[in-house]
Amino acid sequence: MSKRTHIFIAVLGIAVVALAGAALATPPTGFMTNVLARGSAGELHVKHDGIRLKTRHGVSADVAVATVTIDPGGSSGWHHHPGVVVVVVQSGTVTFYDDNCHADVHHAGETFIESSDSPGLAKNNGTETAIVEATFIVPASTPPAPPTPLRIDDPQPKGCNVT
Repeated sequence: MSKRTHIFIAVLGIAVVALAGAALATPPTGFMTNVLARGSAGELHVKHDGIRLKTRHGVSADVAVATVTIDPGGSSGWHHHPGVVVVVVQSGTVTFYDDNCHADVHHAGETFIESSDSPGLAKNNGTETAIVEATFIVPASTPPAPPTPLRIDDPQPKGCNVT
């Protein structure tokens, strides 16, 4: 085989693997995200009133704020986030499932944190629309690379039938 054929086969193989991974992802349903703002924060090193927020030396962060609306029965699909996400339930109830299918229920006025490379899923098991405000703190990318994604889709964990 020619060198060109080897390159074509390698590129085709990478494309097939990427498409297979995308096919295994569980997409959101009844789940709308409206990013309100995103900006670069640079290196973070702040401490005030006993609260500390610090990136490693030389690591810059982006901060994004979004309103997420989850219809009754709606779901985020299995996913994880780079960095840390602070989620405040504004109205309704959100059940967050971890990769072991353990459920934590969060009501209006409560906050939960997403900060893991393991998949999780947010679901509205209630009868009214749930609205959350999410603050994402993610590693900044270096231009000309595109901005760091706020979400990474994951396949459904084995043994957990929540979607």
